[in-house]
Amino acid sequence: MTVARLLTPQPDTSASIETVGRHPLNFYESPSWFTTELLRHVRLSGVIGEPCVGHGAIASLLRVWPDTQRIWTNDIDPHKAADYQMDATLSESWAKFPDCDWICTNPPYSEFAAPIIKNAYQKARVGVAAFLLTSFLEPCDDRADFLQQHPPSLVLVLPRFCFRKDKRGTRWATDNITISCFVWDKRAIGQQIIIRPKSAIAGFYKNPEQAISQERAEEIVQAIAKGELCNN
Repeated sequence: MTVARLLTPQPDTSASIETVGRHPLNFYESPSWFTTELLRHVRLSGVIGEPCVGHGAIASLLRVWPDTQRIWTNDIDPHKAADYQMDATLSESWAKFPDCDWICTNPPYSEFAAPIIKNAYQKARVGVAAFLLTSFLEPCDDRADFLQQHPPSLVLVLPRFCFRKDKRGTRWATDNITISCFVWDKRAIGQQIIIRPKSAIAGFYKNPEQAISQERAEEIVQAIAKGELCNN
């Protein structure tokens, strides 16, 4: 049987990265504070899977997190460095991924997010942490049943980040809807929404040009692990 890919890999060129509009494969690299802010509120541990690794923004910080036992990575784009190169929208791919305690990822949005999240929830022993448009809470046909049966245990509502330039390519622009970190912790017995203003986020920056160094981001991870950054 031939399985058609819902996502189609495309060459990763500098021209495509700068193109105004949607990036190839809906790829947008996560700012480091997405991951560090998650770790301030949820202590991920054990084996962690990253099914949409991109350039490794999330995985690189999880590797220095002391509670990470091991991490495996995947990306459909063959130009990205990953342990696996499969389509995370397909259940057939997840059957080949290693077992894991957590899935932590920033998946492509649009129609691709829901199947990836549903597959991730089935795969993870403990839970899923994913960076999604806040509108993912809307019970659309592709996720209404899932959200009703498995509402997120935690939603971290984050300030807007400028992933790309505006139509003229002259200034950094935000999406119409901000991104939140959705957590499905299978051990949780309640639900919580936490609002995170930029003033409370360690290492916050607004766009890729303002990004802090990898070394600084890793220092923030280590400070969180030591309990030196409280959740205020």
